[in-house]
Amino acid sequence: MEVATVLQSLISGLTLGCIYAALGLGLYVVYGVTRVLNFAQGEFVMLGGMITVSMCARGAPLPLAILVAVIVVSLSGGILYRFIIHPARNASGSALAFLTVGFAFAIEGLTLLVWGWQYRSLTSFLGSSSIHLWGATIFGQAPWVVGMTVMMVAGLYYFFGHTMTGRALRACADEPLGARTVGISPERMGLLAFVLAAALGAVAGATITPLTMTAYNVGIPLTIKGLLAAFVGGMHRAEGVIVGGLLLGLTEALSAGLMPSGYHDAIALGVLLLIFLLRPHGLLPSHVNVE
Repeated sequence: MEVATVLQSLISGLTLGCIYAALGLGLYVVYGVTRVLNFAQGEFVMLGGMITVSMCARGAPLPLAILVAVIVVSLSGGILYRFIIHPARNASGSALAFLTVGFAFAIEGLTLLVWGWQYRSLTSFLGSSSIHLWGATIFGQAPWVVGMTVMMVAGLYYFFGHTMTGRALRACADEPLGARTVGISPERMGLLAFVLAAALGAVAGATITPLTMTAYNVGIPLTIKGLLAAFVGGMHRAEGVIVGGLLLGLTEALSAGLMPSGYHDAIALGVLLLIFLLRPHGLLPSHVNVE
C-alpha cells in the first residue's frame, strides 16, 4: 500500500475524529449535568451550519454570521430544556431521550420548510487553500476543524475548572441534592448545559460545513456519530470523548482507504462493537466529575 494512501487516510481520520469529538463534547456537557441523552445535538450542528450559510449568502461577514448562528441555536437549546425537558424532568431517562428525538424531527421539518432540501456549503475560512504533503492532500478547512476542537476542549477545561459557573455545573453533575442545599439550582444549571451544548454545536456546524456541506437531514446521522464517540471513550470524561472521536474517525478513514469499497462501514462498526464488548463503560475509567 502506498505511503500517500496511508497518509491521506490518517489525515482524513484525524479530521473526521475531530468532527466526531466536537459532536460528542456537546452530548457530554448535557449528559454530565442532566443525565439526558440529547438526540437533538446533531440538529444544533446542522442549524449552525445552515444559519451561517444563509447569513453569508446575504453578505454578512463570517464572524457575524457565526455569532448570529450561535445566538439562534443557543436559544433553541434553551427552548428544548425549558419547554420540553424541564416539564418532564421526573420522567425516565429513555422518555426524556425520546422527547429530544421529537424535538430533532421538529427542527428538521422546520429547516426543510425554511431552506429546502438542497445541500449547502461555505468556502474555506479566510480562503484557505489545500496543502499537498508527500502525495496526500490537507484540505484548507481541515486545520480550522482541528483548531476548533482543540479550542473547545481548552475552553471547557478552563470553564469547568476555573470559573464559578463551571464549578456549579460540576457540583450539579456530582451531587444535585448537595448542590441545591448550598443554593445552586440544578434547573438553572440544566438550562445552561443545554444552551452551552447548543452553542458548541453551532460553532461546530459553521466550522465543518466547508468540508462536509449541510442539509436539513444531516442532524440525526451526526448525533449518532457523536454518541458513538462519547460511548466508546466514556461518556463521563471529556478526554474519553476526544479519544473515542479520534478512534472512530481513524477507524473509518483507514478502513475506507485500505479496504475494498463497501466494507469500511462494516469494519468500523465491528471494531466499535468489539470495544463495547471488552470495555462496556468506555476506554477510559469512568467518573462522574465533569472535568
